Amino acid sequence: MAKVTNLDGSGRRGKMNKKSNVVHRIRNGKEHAYTINAGYIDDPSAAQKLQRSVFGKTNAIVNRIMADPEQYRDWEAKMEEYNRSIKPYEPPFPQRFTTVRSYAYYAISEELKRKPAAKRRRAALPLTLPRGVRFQAKNFADLTTAELYEILKARFAVFVSEQHIHYLDEDNIDYIATHFTLRQKGQVLAYARLFGDAEKNVLRIGRMLTIERKKGFGRYLMVRMMDFARTQGAHTIRLHAQIQTVPFYQNLGFHTTGEPFIEAEIPHVNMEIAL
Repeated sequence: MAKVTNLDGSGRRGKMNKKSNVVHRIRNGKEHAYTINAGYIDDPSAAQKLQRSVFGKTNAIVNRIMADPEQYRDWEAKMEEYNRSIKPYEPPFPQRFTTVRSYAYYAISEELKRKPAAKRRRAALPLTLPRGVRFQAKNFADLTTAELYEILKARFAVFVSEQHIHYLDEDNIDYIATHFTLRQKGQVLAYARLFGDAEKNVLRIGRMLTIERKKGFGRYLMVRMMDFARTQGAHTIRLHAQIQTVPFYQNLGFHTTGEPFIEAEIPHVNMEIAL
């Protein structure tokens, strides 16, 4: 054990380690020890806990993206769009990204930092999907027979069997809509359709459903639809929300317009979001 001289001239013998409140430095070939008020034995601060949590969760999400070719291509397209949109020589001087991993890490960590701690786990879900779950967006004419069959089966299971809504599901809007699904082994986990409203540059969401619930699939699908709507030049998205689903849409940024009304014997309210 070496003797370490403190600043006050007192001596100390022992091995310095991170569990002590004394740190040592070597200056001009001599070792000096410094006593600090908040030693390493103290609990980490809230900011440190947040940083560690964000780092661990971000790495896990990025690793899943790197391992999934489909998600990798999606993030590669996002990176290219981001690089085209920024102006690196103007404040705040954003950087261009050259690898998908670096861009995904940046985007995901920033998203997680913006969310409150209670919602941080949910915040990660729109950014990635579990292994084996695939996102799909197709026009009606591009759907295969099996894909259309699974969509109709899911709509029947939720709206007719579960909610006891007796209505004609085939309303001819399917022909002009874009159909968004999350699938696993061909089966629909979440579904919605997006189509034009009577007003120009306004789109409407309909038949929104989730088979596997409380897993973030509905939120993921909504985020992807909003991204798609922006690429189509839409400035507003509208929908009819069942009263019990209003908080779900409010968390995504939607707000209610008008008074509640009855549709298919269930209370609804109009909601919309500006893109």
